[in-house]
Amino acid sequence: MSEAMVNYTAIPHTNITTAEECGHPEAAVSEVTQKDGEFVWDEKIQSLVSVSFFWGYIITQLIGGRIAERFGTRYMFAVAQMTAGLVTICLPVLARAGTEYFVAGRILLGLAQPLVAKWAPTGERSSISTFIFSGAQIGTVLGITFSGLIADFLGWEAVFYIQGSLAAVVVGMWLYVVYDSPELHPRISAKEKDYIRSSTFTSSSKTLAVPWMSIATSIPCWALLVATLGNNWAFYMLITQLPIYMKTILHFDMKSNALLSALPYLVMWILSLLVAQFADLTARRGWATTNVIRKTANTIAKLGPALCLLMVSFTGCDRLSTLVLLVMAVGLQGAVFSGFLINHLDVAPYFSGTIYGIISGLASVNSWLAPLVVASLTEAQQTVAQWRIAFLLCSSILVIDAFVFLLFGSTERQPWDKEQETN
Repeated sequence: MSEAMVNYTAIPHTNITTAEECGHPEAAVSEVTQKDGEFVWDEKIQSLVSVSFFWGYIITQLIGGRIAERFGTRYMFAVAQMTAGLVTICLPVLARAGTEYFVAGRILLGLAQPLVAKWAPTGERSSISTFIFSGAQIGTVLGITFSGLIADFLGWEAVFYIQGSLAAVVVGMWLYVVYDSPELHPRISAKEKDYIRSSTFTSSSKTLAVPWMSIATSIPCWALLVATLGNNWAFYMLITQLPIYMKTILHFDMKSNALLSALPYLVMWILSLLVAQFADLTARRGWATTNVIRKTANTIAKLGPALCLLMVSFTGCDRLSTLVLLVMAVGLQGAVFSGFLINHLDVAPYFSGTIYGIISGLASVNSWLAPLVVASLTEAQQTVAQWRIAFLLCSSILVIDAFVFLLFGSTERQPWDKEQETN
């Protein structure tokens, strides 16, 4: 979305003169002339367009997990993805119809966006969950890398048309490969089904009453919420603001910016898979308990980036050191897939979907709050000092997050996670 927005929006001041605090390879002051896009959207409108996606996303996250528990994930995902694809294809038309229509489309897209417990053997839970979730990192790398190229060669509308059309391909592959449980899958062997059944938690087909009060007063669930809030702040701050920092402070050109903005998420993907394999090997060999594995992975994923961002705050104009630290700050977050991100499967397998949905929905507030705070700090003040505040704030949040989960997180199955058939 951000790559396409650069190509289809016109800003009020097309000639931007910025004081080169860190210096420029060619001049102390650069005059940047930007090509006008089709729509004259100021910073406030662009912010509204970006944030509106998460309004719908929050709603679906809150209820999506419970819906999936009751009706299954297979067809729910297919319908959601086809809806998202159609809305994406329509976004250029909605943009020309008016900003309010485009914002409405973005809200609907968020609603359509948002399966592991029945499929992941305990000894392979980190690897399987990481493999699933890490697809988002590959999507980020491909999206950042190719959206700019598509917009340059085919026009900004093509970004939406191509991405929207790909939904049909994804849904077709999903329906062929994915089923709600091993018992329903027609293309896996009886031996594999027996292995999965013997190694996983299996719930009954009854509709269960959700222990809402027990969930709301559960300390491990609150620790999980804090961990998710901290993770979302760091992730969405970096993914939305990193290209701006590299352009305005470090002065990377557009092509270099796109490639370098994608690099941290490629590193994150690779590290997430390596950490997951080691976590599952550790669990199978009995080298450490699940509790130690989850908390160690989460601590690495939070204190590692916190230290990197702390150092970035004082590297100033050193482009190489800053770039290496930012790549590490994003890459080390890959350990979360073996940490808190699958902890809901440990504490309450019966209600893992409900817990994941509620916590993800509540924590989604940081998906728009973090970029908004950073934008407020750096508005008309693109200086090293202002960015230092943003990086130190993010680093502090990650430290608090790490210690809360370390002290109060748990992998023990909670006593209220049991079958209680609803009336």
